[in-house]
Amino acid sequence: MRNIDLIRDTASAAQGRWRAVLAQLGITVPDNARQHASCPACGGKDRFRFDDDGRGAHFCNQCGAGDGLELVQKVRQCDITAAARLVAEVVGTLPASSVTAPADAPAAKRQRFLQRYQALARQAVPGVSAYLAGKGLAATYPLLPDGRLLLALQTAEGTVTAAQTLAPDGKKRLLTDSAKTGAYHPVTAPTHPDTLILAEGLATALSVSQMNPTAMTVAAIDAGNLLPVARALRTRFPAARLIVAADNDTAPGKANTGKQWAEKAAREVNGWVALPPTDEKADWDDYRQQAGIEAATRAFQASLYQPTDDTPPARREPLAPFVDSRATGVYWVTPKADRDSGDIIQHEQWLCSPLAVAGVGRDDAEQYLILRWQPAGATQAVTAALPLADVGEREGWRTLKAGGVTVTTRPYLRAILADWLQRQHSGEVWHIAHSTGWQCGAYLMPDGEVIGTPSRPVLFRGRSATASGYGISGTAESWRESVARLASGNPSMMTAIAAALAAPLIGLSGSDGFGLHFYEQSSAGKTTTANVATSLYGDPQALKLTWYGTALGIANEAEAHNDGLLPLDEVGQGSDARSVSTSAYTLFNGVGKLQGAREGGNRELKRWRTVAISTGEMDMETFLASAGIPPKAGQLVRLLNLPLEKARQFHGYPDGKVHADALKAAYRTHYGAAGRAWIRYLAEHREDAIQAVSEAETRWRSLIPADYGEQVHRVAERFAILEAALLVGRTVTGWEPQACRDAIQHSFNAWIKEFGTGNKEHQQITAQAEAFLNTYGLSRYAPVGYDPRDLPIRELAGYRDKGKHDDEPMVFYTFPATFEAEIARGFNVRHFARVLAQSGMLKPGADGKHTRKSIRVDGRQPRFYVLMYLPEEAETTD
Repeated sequence: MRNIDLIRDTASAAQGRWRAVLAQLGITVPDNARQHASCPACGGKDRFRFDDDGRGAHFCNQCGAGDGLELVQKVRQCDITAAARLVAEVVGTLPASSVTAPADAPAAKRQRFLQRYQALARQAVPGVSAYLAGKGLAATYPLLPDGRLLLALQTAEGTVTAAQTLAPDGKKRLLTDSAKTGAYHPVTAPTHPDTLILAEGLATALSVSQMNPTAMTVAAIDAGNLLPVARALRTRFPAARLIVAADNDTAPGKANTGKQWAEKAAREVNGWVALPPTDEKADWDDYRQQAGIEAATRAFQASLYQPTDDTPPARREPLAPFVDSRATGVYWVTPKADRDSGDIIQHEQWLCSPLAVAGVGRDDAEQYLILRWQPAGATQAVTAALPLADVGEREGWRTLKAGGVTVTTRPYLRAILADWLQRQHSGEVWHIAHSTGWQCGAYLMPDGEVIGTPSRPVLFRGRSATASGYGISGTAESWRESVARLASGNPSMMTAIAAALAAPLIGLSGSDGFGLHFYEQSSAGKTTTANVATSLYGDPQALKLTWYGTALGIANEAEAHNDGLLPLDEVGQGSDARSVSTSAYTLFNGVGKLQGAREGGNRELKRWRTVAISTGEMDMETFLASAGIPPKAGQLVRLLNLPLEKARQFHGYPDGKVHADALKAAYRTHYGAAGRAWIRYLAEHREDAIQAVSEAETRWRSLIPADYGEQVHRVAERFAILEAALLVGRTVTGWEPQACRDAIQHSFNAWIKEFGTGNKEHQQITAQAEAFLNTYGLSRYAPVGYDPRDLPIRELAGYRDKGKHDDEPMVFYTFPATFEAEIARGFNVRHFARVLAQSGMLKPGADGKHTRKSIRVDGRQPRFYVLMYLPEEAETTD
């Protein structure tokens, strides 16, 4: 039978039976001509109707009109002859030799496919396809004897219904009788995926899976199958974020079909599109080969957008004014009819430079508009969150103009622009973050870069003074072979790198923030050590912060470095010791200052977790004490004093200076890439990283003697995190496990040598009490039984008594007011007295109180704090 005869006879046989025929083919149409529904071919919503009129007539605003055969042709992505054969199988017009009963046709086709597929599968052996190897992809797949790759396609339920072969030269062929529609090949298939990525071809899917290793990535084989697969995935995973990795089929004078099919699929399932940023035809595998995996990963995240509904807008009255957004700007257009000719003249008024609304956003307190524009002279577009309350207000216009948007100065036109902006948003809600770190399942860098795939779009609205420093030079491998190699074997440098690696790790493990303060005289290598660690995330010179600033300014930077590294250089350059003292305490407390809001109530508290690296010529305790500020023990267990040890492994260089120069050249050339690789590794291995921290903490708890002070045990937890960071971070540094443990143990030993094994706060309390007695024991304490007329004493603090024997200790009967206001200054009085009593410096009363009645004065027996010098055995123990 000729094709033309088959088409004519099939159309005739299906006359008046199209609803039943389409139902047999799995194509759903509305029940009556007045009902609108989604188009079964293109997925267009609410603009498809089925008039039927006996010949299957239908109309879609997106893909056009036609009869029943044309609808089958569009849905099944085949030519008109193949569509006629599909319909003929249902209505029974093919010759008897080639037709099975309509009810049995799908089952027979399925059986034929299985026989062909299983026959090929038995011939296949695992191997690497020459086609994939040529693209730099080493995935293992079943290979046929002639080198073709056998690729199985499955439904969402896991049933194999189709297969494709890929020849070494890239030629693709679908296995006969395959049921491809809605079937796909899973490249990665986690059990409970948060993100789904749908690509056309296998190579693209494999490349995209390297960029997003935690997502479920599938290959739909061709563009026409993207929409059916997207529907199947959305049905199976309704809550997951779905991204279509589009092919960029750009060509002069031709439609970009890869982009169009991807956008249709994304619109149908409320998904996203990632389009390769190229000026020529390319898919994501092409882009990976051209730019490298790290650049491709960044480009993939940056390219994400959610296509808007392309349903034609409601018909606009010819003379109704409207806002027109163009490539040259946004205009207010007022059409007017010419009285003489009747022609419509478009009167235009400029509103602003090109400006688009990408969506809406919210934080815990406010709603925002997500706006996107490209400032004049800039190479990249800006995406920013403008508070909805500022739209149309002076603050909002100031923000836009400061960011590079030029806006009309006419108030009535600004009002029109503000109204238009508020009505333009579409797509899902963005999360507005005021701190960096782990947000919505991804990691937010201080410069706004998002590493990983967030569960929903996220935008950083904070600001860091060093945002421009988070650049990339070189690769993760070049950093490992240069910076990490030269730092290995040098404990201080390795510990500093451990702190940099620990910064994003504490966010996953739920640990508190802390800092390391490396101190030594000038030209000892402090700055080099800090720069080596900072190079993990960006240009060390540009990322360097200073203690010279207010406590509030440093707290703002801490929020902008949440779950990140905060490098602070030269504590001696701080504006004043008191600001440094306040910053050192609050920096690792993780909570900012409570402040009132202008509109009433309080502002939301700033919160953060950070790991800091500080440097200085003096340790923090000495620096504060030199300014008359007694350091708190809490400060010293949050910011750990580590004496810097100069490099001792020069790695082939003749001396330390030449080695230091080589390190400087290395971290000035190789920076940024290794830190991003580390964060991606943590995102992919969260549970492994958390388990490593738990195991390290258990090991360190077993190492610290039980009789050591509780602050030593707390600090041991910090070193456990440093050790875990180095051990897990070997994927970035390449260092041996024992070398990592030795470096952290070496630094811990150096810290405890400075800090001691006792309770630092208790030591400070006893030292403060002894200092008072040493200073005023003879000048402000009167001998027991003295006459004030013989020995007048200013600011009498109490009485002293040597006892009757030379070996008896001097006892100081101290007035409660003096003890509480002067001796215990800066501490809780009861806690201060309790510590002195435990150390043997205070003799409590028989009633258990810290004061007691002892000596008689002027016929009275008042209560005193009875003090003595610290016993010698206690001094030895401390």
